Amino acid sequence: MRNNIVSMLVPCSALLVLFLATALAQGETGTPEIEISIANASFVAPSPESMNLNGEWVKIANDGGTDESLDGWTLMDQQNHTYTFKGFTLAAGSSVKVHTGEGNDSMTDLYWGRSSSVWNNDGDVAVLKDAAGNVVAQFPEENER
Repeated sequence: MRNNIVSMLVPCSALLVLFLATALAQGETGTPEIEISIANASFVAPSPESMNLNGEWVKIANDGGTDESLDGWTLMDQQNHTYTFKGFTLAAGSSVKVHTGEGNDSMTDLYWGRSSSVWNNDGDVAVLKDAAGNVVAQFPEENER
């Protein structure tokens, strides 16, 4: 009887270790963490700014291993000028620039369609929020200001 119990405990222990390792690798929610960041930004367009609005941009990167839907996500400045992503998916390992002015959207460039600048030349903060309104990233980060 004792040998039977010991022979059952060894495989059960191995399964428990495997389960815990998998759970830790995936995070507490059981899903991989989203790795979206604001990689860089250009808050000052070449002069005259009104003629070069696409010189203002914010670069958003997906450093994760899976494509991420940004549908309903928002990008905003300190004055709450807000760009809303509509039906856009950011591929794994890629980035997209959101430009202030007008243009044709692509997988690497999106256009806000504004007729005036958004970002303050003397410093601003770009904030990226998910569809639920949670802050995902900001640029510059708080410790860089």
